[in-house]
Formats: sequence, structure tokens, C-alpha cells
Amino acid sequence: MSSSSHTLTFGDVCRAIAEGQIPSAIEGSVYQINAFELRRYLNALSPLPSISTEPFPESLYGSSSSWSPSAPNTFS
Repeated sequence: MSSSSHTLTFGDVCRAIAEGQIPSAIEGSVYQINAFELRRYLNALSPLPSISTEPFPESLYGSSSSWSPSAPNTFS
């Protein structure tokens, strides 16, 4: 699972359980996994996007110094 373009399949999850990458308990012929552990495994493969601290490009929104409200200020 090293390629970021790979679509995760049920087989990949089963392999991760069998290899011990996702903690599980075995009851008879059934594997039981914790949803939190599954989420942790999935997040490790594809981390959530982060919020950028970079300012918005002025080309998209215009110069911040030229911005003015469209309605007059009525609060005094």
C-alpha cells in the first residue's frame, strides 16, 4: 500500500488484520476489530488534509486594501 493512487479494498483490510497491522480478536472463525483501530489504520494510509496557513492569493479575491463593505454601517 505504498502508492497514494491505490484504492483501498476489502482484501487490503483483511490482509492488514491477518498481518497484525489492525489489532483484532478472534472468536471462532470471526475476527472482531475495533472501529477506532480501523479508523487509525485508514488515517495512517491517507491522513486528513491540513489547513493551510498561507494567505489567499490576491488574484482570486482582489487586494485586501481595496475591500469595502457593500452596505453602510448603521451601528452607532
